[in-house]
Amino acid sequence: MKNILALALLIALSISFTEANVTALFHPYDDTFGAITERFEKAQETIDMALYNLDDSDNNPIIAFINSEETQKRLKSGELKIRLIFEGYEKKEKNFEKMMTFEAMGIDVRTLGMSKKMHHKFATIDSRLAENHLITGSANWSMMSRRHYSENILFFDGEDAVTTTYQAEFDFLWSIAKEVGRAVIYDIPQVLSVAKNTSDAKVYFNTENFEVKRGSLHKKREIGFHLTKRIVEVIDNADSSLEIATTRLKLRPIYNAILRAAKRGVKVDIIVTMGEYEHVYSRRRKKVQPCENEFKRECSSGQNFAMFLGRNNYEGHENVNVRVKFFNLNTAAYLNKQMHSKYLIIDKELLLTGSFNWSYSGEFNHIENVVELHINDFSSAVSEFQNDFDNLWDLRRKTYRPFRNSLYDALENGTKIKCSFDPISLTIKEIDGLLLAGKKFKKKTRSACK
Repeated sequence: MKNILALALLIALSISFTEANVTALFHPYDDTFGAITERFEKAQETIDMALYNLDDSDNNPIIAFINSEETQKRLKSGELKIRLIFEGYEKKEKNFEKMMTFEAMGIDVRTLGMSKKMHHKFATIDSRLAENHLITGSANWSMMSRRHYSENILFFDGEDAVTTTYQAEFDFLWSIAKEVGRAVIYDIPQVLSVAKNTSDAKVYFNTENFEVKRGSLHKKREIGFHLTKRIVEVIDNADSSLEIATTRLKLRPIYNAILRAAKRGVKVDIIVTMGEYEHVYSRRRKKVQPCENEFKRECSSGQNFAMFLGRNNYEGHENVNVRVKFFNLNTAAYLNKQMHSKYLIIDKELLLTGSFNWSYSGEFNHIENVVELHINDFSSAVSEFQNDFDNLWDLRRKTYRPFRNSLYDALENGTKIKCSFDPISLTIKEIDGLLLAGKKFKKKTRSACK
């Protein structure tokens, strides 16, 4: 008996000190879609997806798997069940056409079909079984994202609690979503209780901001800001550093929290997508609007706080550095290779990531998620995000001066250069210098572009 107890204790200790099975992969570098397909191939019973976007062509390995002879056989027999809550980013007719294509593949598709945009990018596989998987992150499952965007995808393997938490979110949304095409009757029970084991990952959904009325989501009377408040809380607890990679920064409470952090000496590094850059002439006219209650919509809407944080007119500004993932002198082409991750690393220990765009619309008009990992429990995944941030922060900066010199030469000599280029992480002033280079030669800068 003592030997059995000792063995049980040894197993328990080994489990408690074994790192959670979580992997982080990043676009455009890693084979994320191969990793997704690998987990789909392991599915015994169910695959549930909540996706803002997904290709409908076999050019995408995920779709090629679903269309494969073996998967189609399993779908038709009922051995495998695939459900999809889908949004789509195109016009209504095109999104419906795509959903009908998914239906023809044997996927049961629903859509929220309301003013709230379903912006999740997650899937659960066999969430009710011992061998289960969760896939989540910032990345849309499109080849455009895979090849060109800066993105992240997290893979949780056998992490029952976090997988079950996401499954409960899926089941809730499925229950209020509208059927597309022919209903497929699947006998899949809802998840009613959390999980068979514990996970140190913390998960937040902004569905907490809403209540169901007449079958759709409506904003609650109370203040809400469920995701924003958690981000503000961790920023306010930062001791030494904040490293932020986000598409946009348009929430006044987060801006104010960053100001407080900078004022107390926290080093803040922020990288945003090219679409957030504003021309120097436009920036000079803009001021931070007065705001008595930071949680009012008007305190966030229309505000580009990344550009305000790039200034040197506030206390603690010397602790804040802002860079932009920049890739084209034609600033209208800002979507082509955008920085689409949305994550924050605090004191190189705590990571918050997910689908959540840092904007009022992201909090109240979209359906979003954030997952929180601490380095003590998820050291490999947090370290992988740290490596990704370090790479983004210094992205091809050695190529900035050669490109600037070639632009000057082209403007001076009347020759042409290619003005779209591999992304470079640039300061706001460096971008200003590129876009205003033509002034020196009394020309428009883009006159040098092929």
